[in-house]
Amino acid sequence: MHNKFLIAVDSGKSTTKAVMKEGTIQKIKFQTKVEEVIDNGTEIIPGSFSVEFEGRHYLVGNMLGENKIDFSLSKKSDTHRISIYLAICQLLQRSSQNITLGKITLAVNIPISLYKNENQKAEFSNFIQNNGHTINMIVNNKAFIFSIERIYLFPEGIGPIYSEINQYRQKRVLIFDVGSLNVNIQEFNNLIPLYDNMLTADLGVNILRSKIADKLSTKYGISVSDADVEAVYRDKYLVINGGKMEESKQIVEQLMANHVKEIFNFARSRKVSFSNTEVIFVGGGSLLLKEHLIEEYPSTAISNDAQMLNVLSFLTLLEAKDHGQA
Repeated sequence: MHNKFLIAVDSGKSTTKAVMKEGTIQKIKFQTKVEEVIDNGTEIIPGSFSVEFEGRHYLVGNMLGENKIDFSLSKKSDTHRISIYLAICQLLQRSSQNITLGKITLAVNIPISLYKNENQKAEFSNFIQNNGHTINMIVNNKAFIFSIERIYLFPEGIGPIYSEINQYRQKRVLIFDVGSLNVNIQEFNNLIPLYDNMLTADLGVNILRSKIADKLSTKYGISVSDADVEAVYRDKYLVINGGKMEESKQIVEQLMANHVKEIFNFARSRKVSFSNTEVIFVGGGSLLLKEHLIEEYPSTAISNDAQMLNVLSFLTLLEAKDHGQA
């Protein structure tokens, strides 16, 4: 008898998050950076993975540079398929059950634009299910064999609505999911998503990163890379040849504040109402912009676990749907 596993995955452009409940909730996350490589026995450091799938070798995770992030609009790519399968393998490895030939019931994210298109949803489902074939993958020299028996697609940006269902049962809630490429906006009324109010803005933090890189490059006459901007986020200043550029902090803070204003202005321009509404920001980008989001909209809620909120709701929905199938 094959063991059955309920797994939810939120594979974003920057980070892949996944959860599985087995007694307690198991959580994993890693950077969604994938590159096909020649298998040369490279030593793998924590946070990175050597993956073999269908005779091809890949390096995944933080050993790769920021330029390896896939910013194409589609999620139907080897980057996301490899990342989803890798997330499944990582969770199976934590299971106390026999994982040989495990059967997976999977919940996975899909962009709002694709969620509204039934043909593209079907194509994406078949792609992730490997067209019904068994999935054989080797991760860090350990073999995994599993099949995705059933798959459910959920739109990005549902936040904690269903994982904390009692808290939002009688409320009107506006969710902003700030990702690397896009900001997804969803409105819920008494837990029901308003289909016509699902919006996507190309205002993710990678867009902000480009603005910061361009501004600092122009200001200081040097080339500022994506990796440099990541360091500026951390250090709050641009440092050149060991010297801290004092004005750079104000430049970066102003660009971040303006970017937040753009997010709110986009929503208002699309007739999104903030009246009698609880506003919640989720996604890794909301942590980066937290100070400016609260300054712009003081009552907004931002969880310290903002990256995991979508996938925890996916798991709740998955359990409910699986119970209905039983």
